[in-house]
Amino acid sequence: MPQEITYSLINGFVHNWLVAGPLAQPVEQLARFSGEGAALKTNIAQHYYCAEPGIAGVPVELEKVNFAHNEREPQELTWRAFICDDDHFVDVSAFYHTCHHVTVWATAQVECAQAADVALQLTTNGPADVWLNGQHVGRCDQFHHQIPHTVSLAAHFDAGRNQLWVRFETVAIRENPNVMALQIADCPPDWRVVLATNIEPVQLRQQLETLFAQAYLDRDIFTSDEVVTIEWPVEVKQNICIRLQTPDGRIHSERHTNAKPLSSVRLGKAYQFPEGPYHIVLMADPESYYVRNMRVQRVLECRVVNNHFVTNQLATQPPDAHTPQAYATRRIEALRDAARRESGLFSQIAKMALGWWDLVKTEPILAQIESINARSDCSDFYMVGLLGMIYRFWEEPQFPDELRQPLQDCILNFKYWMDEPGNDAMCYWSENHQILFHTCEILAGQLFEDDLFSNVNQPGAWHREKGERMALSWLRKRAAGGFREWDSNTYFEEDVLALTHLVDLAESDEVAEMAAIVLDKLLLILAVNSYGGLFGSTHGRTYTPYIKSGYLEPTSGISRLLWGMGIYNERILGVVSIACAANYTFPLIIADIATDLPDEMWSREHHAGQLEPWCDLAEGQWAVNKVTYKTPDYMLCSVQDYLPGASGYQQHIWQATFGPDAVIFVNHPACVSEDGSHRPNAWHGNAILPRVAQWKDVLVAVHQLPAEDWLGFTHAYFPAYAFDESTLRDGWAFARVGEGYVALTATHGVQQATRGRNAYRELRSHGAQNVWLCMMGRAAQDGSFAQFQEKILALDVSLEASSVHADTLRGETIDFGWEGPLLVNEREMPIANFKHMENPYCTVALGSNQMEIRQGDQLMRLDFSA
Repeated sequence: MPQEITYSLINGFVHNWLVAGPLAQPVEQLARFSGEGAALKTNIAQHYYCAEPGIAGVPVELEKVNFAHNEREPQELTWRAFICDDDHFVDVSAFYHTCHHVTVWATAQVECAQAADVALQLTTNGPADVWLNGQHVGRCDQFHHQIPHTVSLAAHFDAGRNQLWVRFETVAIRENPNVMALQIADCPPDWRVVLATNIEPVQLRQQLETLFAQAYLDRDIFTSDEVVTIEWPVEVKQNICIRLQTPDGRIHSERHTNAKPLSSVRLGKAYQFPEGPYHIVLMADPESYYVRNMRVQRVLECRVVNNHFVTNQLATQPPDAHTPQAYATRRIEALRDAARRESGLFSQIAKMALGWWDLVKTEPILAQIESINARSDCSDFYMVGLLGMIYRFWEEPQFPDELRQPLQDCILNFKYWMDEPGNDAMCYWSENHQILFHTCEILAGQLFEDDLFSNVNQPGAWHREKGERMALSWLRKRAAGGFREWDSNTYFEEDVLALTHLVDLAESDEVAEMAAIVLDKLLLILAVNSYGGLFGSTHGRTYTPYIKSGYLEPTSGISRLLWGMGIYNERILGVVSIACAANYTFPLIIADIATDLPDEMWSREHHAGQLEPWCDLAEGQWAVNKVTYKTPDYMLCSVQDYLPGASGYQQHIWQATFGPDAVIFVNHPACVSEDGSHRPNAWHGNAILPRVAQWKDVLVAVHQLPAEDWLGFTHAYFPAYAFDESTLRDGWAFARVGEGYVALTATHGVQQATRGRNAYRELRSHGAQNVWLCMMGRAAQDGSFAQFQEKILALDVSLEASSVHADTLRGETIDFGWEGPLLVNEREMPIANFKHMENPYCTVALGSNQMEIRQGDQLMRLDFSA
């Protein structure tokens, strides 16, 4: 007989559900559905729509339920208890490389003391239906790709128990944010949620659920001799089991508490475990879990990095000299690291480059060919790799014969641009995908110049001409105006992937030379805006794991290869591509710039351009003004006055950088999930972009949230574990790393999070209008850390709802707000229309035909006039 669990509503939101799904069905024969974007998704959703819930039976935790629908094989799903986080969402977001129709069911009983007519506020990204006591209450049938949409549905609740059902759907093409929240507006405070369970005794189940919810990790990444530790704010007295296991279930460590009072459990030092992602699983002791069915569990995610190879230890000090010989040594080091990772196609390419033919595995290559044949998203990344592999290694006698025909068929049948026939899940329009597709088309056209390509029934020479024309247009725009995905620590890697292959393999001298110039320019930008091997800049696009830690940055391996600072990690596409590009000569002056640490480096950049006419974004012109202030002890970067008040995406607006984990930034979260399908999510991007200005070591970020903002706060990433010292006092958060300091405050104060995924790494500040103020310091200028704090607290600082007036540590005054200019000592300072680049190494106007880069007695000139 099922037992019952009772929960309170949270501000009218149902936070506890039984959930079945997601059920993801591949959409076959995608070409039969017309339209693009939301129209395409709507047509697919209408095809799969069912007026009935599509699922039957009494929902009980952990019981199975069968689902059947047209075009689908019967599926068995399991009812699982789901606890919403602070954003109230049932969140099942995920990335799908090909098109899928996704369905999720959520159910709960609502217990009411008396009958009432209420409004249900239903929030989803896609179509959803609500049933109450078997009656259909209403349906939302629209798609809202990123920020979910709320509809109001009238409902009548009877006195007693009411069975509530929600079925929410989406059509997933690439990133798929998929959430549902349900709020019962103005419901009486005594209404309760009731769930049925077969887990007994219920009291123990609830104790474990509460205990597991309180557990936290103080970091996401554990390295070297750091101990993988899970912690609680209170003593644990129950007998529980904690496992460290891989996502596929291989257990590497297991600890039992044996009912001894403790507040932390140590699972072992990081170097004891293979590199990679891990799940920390909290569960009842094995006998209770497996024999007595006490199947209560919580999973926390972490990663182990930097274990097995000395080459993977983060190099935070530059090598003694940058020479061709040192680069050649690092090239072999980089290829060996990539080859040993066994991480797919590019690992096999690294083995071929090293001559490790006996270790080459054909299975990952064939799997990648199959994925490209299905026109999965990011096929262009790997098609470039396959083409480069053919150019470089096809004639080698050890090249596997079983790859030859599949490779040729794959290339001749690929879709090389969006104007070709066929619907698919590939992304074409973004800056990095553009040049990757053009690179594919050039290299494929060269390779099979006289062969007919099936998708458009044109020969390779036709594809080559088209690819060269479009690539040159892309290259000239980046040469003249810079990058719209500015300083992207994610997509600079993909740009490097394309550019190195064009430099090395394009038969057109014009294409190869222009690609080399743009690649040099990109690497110069990377060098100027890096600190200690970390690309700690503002970013036009990024993802949460790459800003919370430098260990996972996709550009870090490139830095390690080119100037000996950074870390090789699993992001190897760019590293392998540079290492294989025999015709590209890396300018060592850029390495010297990357490792230069003057007492003060002030850099300003202005990137701007015209969007391509086929781009589906509203704005035609784009512009970015950004600044970087670098010292031997820290770096502070930001983008100035960038579209304040507009909806954000993946833009990372500002960051202070001390080390691989010691980074600080503030954003306006759209949700609490860190899943990359949310753009923005908890940390990358902003739901509403702030207005930011920086004057060297002082930064102001002004936030104006809408009155109906979903979360109602902005927050800072402030990882206490990564600092040598930190403290919160008198409304300020202070931290020290080495001889570098930071002070951070906000109009509405800052509160340290002590629970949840980011416990002791997050500072929240509630308020729709809020100003954050960041001031940096150094021991060389400001004395000891204690003296720095006292100097900050003695400053005259006036923080208002939408503006700030402050004295600075350098004897200046700063005035800035949601409107008006940046004033320094009451003089207006520019925050827009900078020169294209202006720093100690290069000063050049936007649109110039040449750039001169100087460092010491070295000079390099880039000529864009071709």
